[in-house]
Amino acid sequence: MNIIRMSSDDLVPAHDSNYVDVGLLALLDDLSYGDPLILKGPKGSGKTLAAEQWCSQNGVPMVRENCNSGTDESNLIGSFGMQGEDVVFSLGALPLAIETANDVGACVLVLEEVNTLRPQVQSTIFSVADYRKSVEASFLGRRFELAADSLLWVLGTMNPGYSGTYQLNEALRSRFDFVEVLYMPEKKERELLESTFTTPPDVKERRIAAGLLQFAAESRTHDWTYALSTRDLVNTVHKYEKVGLDKALKILADKFDPEHRSAIAARVQSVFAINLQEVSLYGS
Repeated sequence: MNIIRMSSDDLVPAHDSNYVDVGLLALLDDLSYGDPLILKGPKGSGKTLAAEQWCSQNGVPMVRENCNSGTDESNLIGSFGMQGEDVVFSLGALPLAIETANDVGACVLVLEEVNTLRPQVQSTIFSVADYRKSVEASFLGRRFELAADSLLWVLGTMNPGYSGTYQLNEALRSRFDFVEVLYMPEKKERELLESTFTTPPDVKERRIAAGLLQFAAESRTHDWTYALSTRDLVNTVHKYEKVGLDKALKILADKFDPEHRSAIAARVQSVFAINLQEVSLYGS
């Protein structure tokens, strides 16, 4: 029986030349390959992106598991399947990270939204996140273990505000350090937005960036059930360049629940002088 896994070369993230570092990369440098670490903060605040950029900067493979309430042992450890007429076993994220580290000397395992794992699944991570640095694949009759001269760093991300999340059990919480990652300072977020335009921004586009930042700041303090993330703002700049500001803002406003639409429309009118009720995304 063959064991299927991704090539280590394919796991090193690409460098993002537009990434704006707020000091998180230096902290990751200081903490690297130490205790497992969870980056905790709101959606779109750059938690996963920081891990990607750190791995890219250091040429380290990154194995990522997008956790959710449906994640189970087959996702984390692996599962059987067919390849032609042959039975194969595809490695899950945990043994893949260990095998990758053993092959090239180091690997970072990123468990995204780790607090969406059901409590009975959280225990699957224990042996990778503590001194054992191993995982048992009982259905294979095999144990995957980190070599003495290899490095594996386990990172998690979590957004406590998401629906469908669970409390991390004490055993898992005790294995990780926690670092809170907040939204960028306004100056850095402005720099990022202005660098997102495909050409150097003119006066109008700098005003658009300033307006988006103002709108985002209000969404993060008002009870609108949704707070605009840095990712939302970057995506809106991209849409502005494709479909214009009125339609880009209409798409952005539709992220909010219906009961807040009138308040959102009023703020868009105030900040951008655009009446969303007159904006149609399609048709005449």
